[in-house]
Amino acid sequence: MNKSYLGIFKMEFKGELQYRNKAISGIFTQFFWGLLQIYLYVAFLNDTPVNGFSISQMATYIWLGQAFFAMRFITMPKRTGDNIVNGNVSYNFVRPLDLYNNWFCENLGQKIAATLLRFPLIIVIALFLPGNLKMYAPVNITALLLTILGIILGICLSVAISMFAVYLTFKTLSQKGSATIVATISGLLGGIVIPLPLMPQSLQNVINYLPFRFISDLPFRIYIGNIGITEGLIFLGIGIAWLIVLIIIGKLLIKSALKNTVIQGG
Repeated sequence: MNKSYLGIFKMEFKGELQYRNKAISGIFTQFFWGLLQIYLYVAFLNDTPVNGFSISQMATYIWLGQAFFAMRFITMPKRTGDNIVNGNVSYNFVRPLDLYNNWFCENLGQKIAATLLRFPLIIVIALFLPGNLKMYAPVNITALLLTILGIILGICLSVAISMFAVYLTFKTLSQKGSATIVATISGLLGGIVIPLPLMPQSLQNVINYLPFRFISDLPFRIYIGNIGITEGLIFLGIGIAWLIVLIIIGKLLIKSALKNTVIQGG
């Protein structure tokens, strides 16, 4: 990584770590939604496994989702949308940096910092909850290591997908609308709204190979043992291929948008 991009990453990472009060409120929010979802699915499943997904696995899957919500949720780099809409993005044109790489590193630093501030406390509390509410340890050490690799891949994929919202903002000049469209699609197809194992099998057969499920669904299901080690390795390879493809497409789209950008004013 170019030293300039590494510096951008570090600056955004350290800046996001300052938002501790925001992180605390986020922890309470995610903890509340975690409990709500578990109670809902316990009532819905009625102790009956669905697609090999037991109640204990479901609870663990949900807690992982809440702990790593900052990673899963698609957001644009801070200030980028405003700068595109108000024209201040023009100041970036004179910098000797690739804007895609610049924004990618900004968002990556922000996401990693936001995730690190939230997930440890949620996981620690969830591990000591009673009965069906608790989160369980990974099935084995290999699954844990693959989960960590999957989470790293997931953060990178989340950032790569968020760059499409940046592109749409150039085209529409509506940062909220662009971010909402991309986040909604990612949430529906990535398991944030409904866990993918609860969806119809015919739909899963398609979604399982789309890039959105590799953000979090894959590493979480490896963690709980719903996906085996061999299958997990294969899907991680597919996820890496998707990351490369998304970055290439994103770079081309951003480059095209920058060429056609018109800055109005004096």
